[in-house]
Amino acid sequence: ARIKSARMVRRHRETVSRYKNCLPAALPPSRKSGVRAAALARRDGQLRLFFAGTDEQQDKSGMLQALQSMADVRAFTREDGSWGQNDPAPYAERQRRNTARLEALFAANARAGWIPHVLLMQTWACLLEPAALSRLRDQYGVFIINIAMDDRHQYWGTKVNGQWDGTHPLIPHIDLTLTAAPEAVHWYRCEGSMACFFPEASDPDFFHPMPQLPKCHDVSFVGSRYGIRAEVVEALRRAGIPVAAYGNGWESGRIDLEAVPALFAQSRIVLGVAAIGHSRDFVGLKLRDFDAPLSGSCYLTQHNSDLESLYRI
Repeated sequence: ARIKSARMVRRHRETVSRYKNCLPAALPPSRKSGVRAAALARRDGQLRLFFAGTDEQQDKSGMLQALQSMADVRAFTREDGSWGQNDPAPYAERQRRNTARLEALFAANARAGWIPHVLLMQTWACLLEPAALSRLRDQYGVFIINIAMDDRHQYWGTKVNGQWDGTHPLIPHIDLTLTAAPEAVHWYRCEGSMACFFPEASDPDFFHPMPQLPKCHDVSFVGSRYGIRAEVVEALRRAGIPVAAYGNGWESGRIDLEAVPALFAQSRIVLGVAAIGHSRDFVGLKLRDFDAPLSGSCYLTQHNSDLESLYRI
């Protein structure tokens, strides 16, 4: 774990250094797909949006519902009807199946007279063949946006058969990246692509104070058990502070999506761990940074300078 963490931090430093003296490249001419999508949306009166997510619990905790309130939304599902691109198949097979499925869904919707104005994704080259996005854009004129929540450690990803599998390989094939790492905006601009800082957020229809319910948890934590997360929770427990922990690897397992807002609202303290992967102090924004405070409970997390531009600490 220490070796993996060191490699991750070193790669981030190398990436920052790589782009440090780079001037943003001239943006490509206005994408015909973007112009066409905007014109069609104005003509049709309602934005048609195809959403390709990854984690069902994450995607349906406010994001999908918010999109549905402002657009006619259809979503990516696998052939068996299950949600998202997190196909458990091996790497090459998963990439091939996701790509074929996305193209098949676009074709089926087009035959039914439904062509999206926008394709909004959260994806990486390890999940989808990058060139397929250009094919969809050329064929349907769709404007392609990728949400990149993990650019601080997944901009490059890992090398598979000599090719990176993170978000970087997608750059020639997408129109706009919404990145949760503010420094990555400059990276994309240097590559001649459009990007903007897009921190995670939360939905007050889901996460809000519930004063009618008792505060029955001293401390709660939601997230998979690994690395410093396990150390922090177990140290608190040894000190006599009960922690209700939910997620893969914890004794209580993963909590149902519908139960998380009440858990946070009924906690005196919601614990946050900002560390990425197995690192101890290499941090990034998390959905908890927004869901927990919106619940009206005290939120305690590691220091992360990204939060200073979003909150009064």
